[in-house]
Amino acid sequence: MMPDFPSATQAMAAGQVAFEVRDVSREYPGVRALDGVTLTGYAGEVLAICGANGAGKSTLARLLAGQEAPTSGVIEISGYSGHVDGPADAADAGILLMHQEPVIIDSFTVAENVWLKNLSSAGSVRPWGIVDRKRSETTVAALKAVGLEGVSPDRLGRELGPGLRQMLALSRTQVNPHRVLLLDETTASTTEEHFKDVEALVERERADGVSVVFVSHRMPEVFAMADRIAVLRNGKLVGVVRTSETTPAEVMTMMIGEAVSALKSPTPLEGQEAPILEVSNLTSGSATDVSFSVRPGEVVGIYGLVGSGRSSIARSISGNQKRSSGEVKLHGKPVLAKSPRDAIRQGIAYLTEDRRKEGFVKDFTNGENLTLATPQNYSRFGVINRGRERKRVRELIAEYQVKGGATTLTRTLSGGNQQKVCIAKWLEARPEVVILDEPTKGIDVGARLNIYQIIRELAADSKGVVVVTSEAEEALMLCNRILILREGRLVGEYSPTDSTTDDLIRASLGGEPA
Repeated sequence: MMPDFPSATQAMAAGQVAFEVRDVSREYPGVRALDGVTLTGYAGEVLAICGANGAGKSTLARLLAGQEAPTSGVIEISGYSGHVDGPADAADAGILLMHQEPVIIDSFTVAENVWLKNLSSAGSVRPWGIVDRKRSETTVAALKAVGLEGVSPDRLGRELGPGLRQMLALSRTQVNPHRVLLLDETTASTTEEHFKDVEALVERERADGVSVVFVSHRMPEVFAMADRIAVLRNGKLVGVVRTSETTPAEVMTMMIGEAVSALKSPTPLEGQEAPILEVSNLTSGSATDVSFSVRPGEVVGIYGLVGSGRSSIARSISGNQKRSSGEVKLHGKPVLAKSPRDAIRQGIAYLTEDRRKEGFVKDFTNGENLTLATPQNYSRFGVINRGRERKRVRELIAEYQVKGGATTLTRTLSGGNQQKVCIAKWLEARPEVVILDEPTKGIDVGARLNIYQIIRELAADSKGVVVVTSEAEEALMLCNRILILREGRLVGEYSPTDSTTDDLIRASLGGEPA
């Protein structure tokens, strides 16, 4: 239940109209982001908004939240007589927007971040007194509601990883009264165990009569939570369907305009070909005594919960993190990589989990980022051949279907296109082994299928591929073998042909097979 704070917003009865969007369009210079959209949201309901990148999902969320105004059309919020002309009006109308990129102040404590909206309106940059004893119990309860009961309220925001930062942002739903909750891709940075907390939160919101709008491209999550699904394509509303009356394949067909054939799960490799990559007794970070191998043409998945050591393995193999002990061999020869540059010279490429922080240079163009790892390909005696470089950049943009040209800043692209730039940059170095840490996190279904195809092509080219993922479904779809990591140790190996998502999740949690 929502805490008892003074608010102009009042709870609504289930089934009552919460908001109406009527013939709304939004235009930017040269772009029509939304085109005549009409949609209704109801109290006590979860309405999913789905669509590929550029479909208009986030634009619609921003309009509902008062962050932008429609070019034409009308948005009405039930129980609010005024116009929502800004975020302050939206708050008065009972609208709360949660972004894909959580707003967390690194220098603030966890408790201060819970109350950030109150802090920002208190007339001071950092009003220490506002998080006082009277609110301490509510702060702890807010954290517990989103699965953060183990996180100290006194911990600094900068100490939290992406998943915990997102859940911390969601804790604000517990201290900011609202009747319409907009979740704009807020599960993109969460892992499966935290998604259960999000799911529980959404169920409580529904029971309290809140109208929840869930913007997402992740079909398992949409079908787990939504009552209805509205699909946008190229700014237009394609249709609204009841979740119980459709399938993920049908929704994806609506999203991208063509039938999506489910990728057939690969089978374990046959034969006894020598491994291309051998990892022996590796200990690094939270990973302990890990051993496995990868053969040419094989995609090996590493699946586990947050803190299981997944990323420690990936980063230590690729020179991004120091190994405490253990050995890595490529084609039977020891890999001595003290940095990513050392690793790529020896034939191992690593795609980071955090592309925005580590994957590309934010002030570089597509062209500059695409050639960042391989300047030697375009130079002679230390002098860059700009003509050869520009030609290759054009080829890479076409080959990987990257939106925008060579001079487009990579940071202005969608998540899926940023990821394709990162992948293309490292594959241009022609590695023998490619390690991808959460390769499809935060990207839509269209770009996700592009990346899956790239991974399949790497395997077909006899590369060794390691996919670190927090999505059991993705592991089964992509990998020839799936290794389960729990508390830093490998605890099992599964084949995609005779395993289910439940099998992987149970193993990662330490449960017995069903």
